[in-house]
Amino acid sequence: MTHSHSAEPALLVLNPGSSSIKWSVHEQTELACYRGSGPLFSGQFKEDAEQGATVALAEAMAHCDVCSVVIRFVHGGAFYSEPLLVDNNNLKTLKGLVPLAPLHNKVAIDLIEQLQWAHSNPSFFSPPIVVVFDTEFFNDLPKVAQDYGLPASLVEKYRLRRYGFHGFAHHAMVDQWQILNPGKRDYTLVTAQLGSGCSMAAIKDGKPVDTTMGFTPNEGLLMRTRCGDLDPGLVTWLQRQENWSPEDTDAVLNKQSGWFGVSGGHDNMADLFASEDAKSQRAFELFRHRFQKTLGSYYAILGGLDGVVLSGGIAENSAEICHKLLSGLDHLGIELRPPGGRAELPRQLTEDTSAVKCWASFADEAAAMLSAVDRRFYINDNHELIRRDR
Repeated sequence: MTHSHSAEPALLVLNPGSSSIKWSVHEQTELACYRGSGPLFSGQFKEDAEQGATVALAEAMAHCDVCSVVIRFVHGGAFYSEPLLVDNNNLKTLKGLVPLAPLHNKVAIDLIEQLQWAHSNPSFFSPPIVVVFDTEFFNDLPKVAQDYGLPASLVEKYRLRRYGFHGFAHHAMVDQWQILNPGKRDYTLVTAQLGSGCSMAAIKDGKPVDTTMGFTPNEGLLMRTRCGDLDPGLVTWLQRQENWSPEDTDAVLNKQSGWFGVSGGHDNMADLFASEDAKSQRAFELFRHRFQKTLGSYYAILGGLDGVVLSGGIAENSAEICHKLLSGLDHLGIELRPPGGRAELPRQLTEDTSAVKCWASFADEAAAMLSAVDRRFYINDNHELIRRDR
């Protein structure tokens, strides 16, 4: 495939999750115009799809002049939080970050390498690659929300902190709240990304003040295959009892736990919610308990609450699950509407008289990713991606 400047410039966005990879193509002449414009077209492929990135790129380039590929990189560690133009030098550092988020970072590296392979093929043009980091939204968390109760020597040696993840999703939910409440500047909000991975964030006036995920994406809520919060003493006890290596431990806590492990093998939340099996019901109740416990603690931290926004596949596809998660919270000022059937998003979950307004919304992560790129780069007249001067 050859590259031509005959079409309008476009960006291909690759958004790897823990179970699938979403891609979308956005056509604009300036990055600043991308926000909220929506994709020209989009798709999805499994994380283990052979050469999935090059297939998506080929389809995009059949219609557009792709000037850059933007890839979500979940964990930049202490090295990176701002958008980064990938080269051979920083790629080595990125590969070293795979253990920090094994379910996600490895997939992002695979996508980059697929595109680099395409670049080595003279019949296939591979555009520059920019990685954007899920942690950027939480980069300036209050220090108290960053810290662990560990020895200062270890914290300083390894630059340990709570990073927070799903940043693009939480950013998009804040944007959605502001659209629904125009002109409201002083507000307290809880956002919840509920998919294969799950996280919540406490928001004050548009800025995060706390979040459930920490040094890795396996802290906080119960997730599809991730355990979330766990007593570290239990981990070391199990390592001794089962003779687990660090790799064994990672495999159990990241791939065999969560509601999948608790239920005995159900990994689909809709099936879990509908099941009458005792283990499945127990798994859902644990998921709900963690959600409500976090919501209550964020209510305390924020000093009250104006709204809750739920997003991710679970929230977007089931009004009944949203209703169940938020039920029994009248004391927090949440007055729910009957769940009803599936409605267009954003979907109001509470009555108009509710003190706390709750919504289910689609989190436009691609728009938030492009917005992050726009803050650091622009596209010139030759359709080249240029870093902005500081």
